[in-house]
Amino acid sequence: MDSSAGAGSAMSAGRVFYATLNMGLGHATRSLPLMREFRDQGWEVLLGSSGRSLAFLRRELPECPYVQTPDYAIEYSRGEGLLLKLALQAPRLARMIRAENRCCRRVVAEFKPDLIVSDHCYGMYHPQVPSYFISHQIYFALPPALERLEGLPAQLNFHYHRQYRRVIIPDLPGPRGGLLSGKLSRLPHDRNRYVYGGLLSSVCKYSGDESLDLLVTISGPEPQRTLLEEKILAGIDRVPGRKVVVLGKSESADLLLDRPDLKIYAHLPRETMSRLFNQARMVVSRPGYSTLMELAELGKPALLIPTPGQTEQTYLAEYMLENRWFYSVSQAQLELPRDLETARQYPGLFYPEITRHSVRTIFENVLNIT
Repeated sequence: MDSSAGAGSAMSAGRVFYATLNMGLGHATRSLPLMREFRDQGWEVLLGSSGRSLAFLRRELPECPYVQTPDYAIEYSRGEGLLLKLALQAPRLARMIRAENRCCRRVVAEFKPDLIVSDHCYGMYHPQVPSYFISHQIYFALPPALERLEGLPAQLNFHYHRQYRRVIIPDLPGPRGGLLSGKLSRLPHDRNRYVYGGLLSSVCKYSGDESLDLLVTISGPEPQRTLLEEKILAGIDRVPGRKVVVLGKSESADLLLDRPDLKIYAHLPRETMSRLFNQARMVVSRPGYSTLMELAELGKPALLIPTPGQTEQTYLAEYMLENRWFYSVSQAQLELPRDLETARQYPGLFYPEITRHSVRTIFENVLNIT
């Protein structure tokens, strides 16, 4: 299948199958504003995901039906050899993409959607249903020694992108590609298939006092999520002021520690996270792309700690540092009190209410929904 890159006639409310990749929570969080817009416009939304992402979406959108989709189940290393480990899993990933497509065909037969939106699930397309793909990663970030080969893995992207009507890049255009994603989302030769849809944040800014000195959000795949948790908790008591740590375990929302100066949660709903993000003077997090969009929506300074071995996060952290927007430090070298002092010297980015504009742009100009 090679769907036309053009939009069809305007669509009114119907049924949408919205699938999100389960790799951390970033794909689910950035898709949440679009899912909510579908719901608010009267669409029947069928959610598709697995693992923590599905648990998160079920908590945020309890009124929406869901289907458990195949999980890529990427195995991550404890060290820096992630790229090799991912390459060795390529045959299994290809099988999982085929399993995704079989799942999608079953959903189409039973749910009969009018539209399919896939946030980085390569196999969630159907020849008879307008299908749209969301990704900021048109090109893969490779280690410096392999940068000249980046066109080879990009061919995988291009192959699957051709199955979709449009590829929506959740970013603004910038000098090197995307404003936040840099060279990862520069447009390929087949430009008509790709469109910058704008930033998408699941949290929005509101007026109020910044009464929280530090918000720490821990996220990402295991075992690195746990390893960062251990380093943060080892240094958090040496940081003055009121602090909140969210461990990113979406299976529960327990309050694990409650002191006047420190609260630790397993997980919090986005409404509560939105309030804490707004109250925080400083944020500590992974430089996951969805987190960067949230920081830009809110205009918060941050200390960024890339996941070891994740070349995309390493690139994004370096790109933020190069532009002097955010300070970053490796997980191995993290000294929380010291690095927070340095991070406060970086101003961050601020694009207020960009998500509202992006959602409107995507619905009206890309999906052609009235």
